[in-house]
Amino acid sequence: MSWNHSLYIYHKKQGGQFLADRDSDDGMLILAFKDHPLVVDIATEGGGRFGPFSYVRARLPVALARPYELTIGAEKALSGGVNTVLKAVPGVAGYSADFGCPEVTKKRLIRTENVPFTKLVLGSLELRNALLACPGDKVEVRPGPGDEGLHLITVTTAAAVNSLSNNGGDWYLGGGEYTEIYGSEEDKAKESRRVEKEFFPRMDRFLALTRAVYSAVTQWPM
Repeated sequence: MSWNHSLYIYHKKQGGQFLADRDSDDGMLILAFKDHPLVVDIATEGGGRFGPFSYVRARLPVALARPYELTIGAEKALSGGVNTVLKAVPGVAGYSADFGCPEVTKKRLIRTENVPFTKLVLGSLELRNALLACPGDKVEVRPGPGDEGLHLITVTTAAAVNSLSNNGGDWYLGGGEYTEIYGSEEDKAKESRRVEKEFFPRMDRFLALTRAVYSAVTQWPM
């Protein structure tokens, strides 16, 4: 995996502040959105025999009038069956299936204590389109500390990008650092073109989803 190299090429095109070193493949890019830092990096979880596993993560702060929690799971085939049950027995452990946009929610599990406000949130066409473009990503909104209404939006990949059992949610993380050190100029140019062709669109969709969540939770008064 060469997260740092792909993220660095993205940074060179898109700007922002890039933080990384050559020894750890956990680089961070800090962009700006509505005067807030939009941070994308790698979250590492687990360990043991097959770990740790790495997930792409974007975080964006937002201020809301009241505490609000929301989880939108990634698309999974079994979620459709669970949602059928939730329609018959609503409100189980905070989960609900009654949001009025089945084209988006039928394969995702959604958990919230504020269903009326979440219906307004999911009424955002921008958010619905962003969710459809990122079926393998999970969305969370959580209250932060203090009493200023600080919340944190977090979007993460459901699949580990360094797992051998899947493609990591379509993220291209090729052997960029190896090419950078040992490759010819032609190899380096070819690698950069592939990053732009495959990594850039995936990152654009990922960040668009993060921004869409922000816009959706701030477009209506709570």
